[in-house]
Amino acid sequence: MVTWILAIIIIIKPVSITIKKFLSQYQPITVSHEEKGHPGAGSLIGILERLIIIIMISQNQYAAIGFVLTSKSIARYNKIIENPQFSEYYLLGTLLSILSVIITYIIIVL
Repeated sequence: MVTWILAIIIIIKPVSITIKKFLSQYQPITVSHEEKGHPGAGSLIGILERLIIIIMISQNQYAAIGFVLTSKSIARYNKIIENPQFSEYYLLGTLLSILSVIITYIIIVL
């Protein structure tokens, strides 16, 4: 139980800060204020994504992880297609998020 609490704490705050710092150098230039979403929404989406992924890994439900990633991509589809810089930024963030969950799960939970 303690290992799960530690893993969840790690994937919530320290991983969010690390990903944000890493991605700050790759953040795409926004053309207008309308293109920005709600402040903090991206971070919350990332946290929820990581929580769902670690739960799915623990239950051996790897196909459900694909569903989470597909849902996220569908929500951002137009922006990904229209803005190559954003698509790279989005992909980097998603892959870092997944990698952080896998590493945390292997080190802390297993």
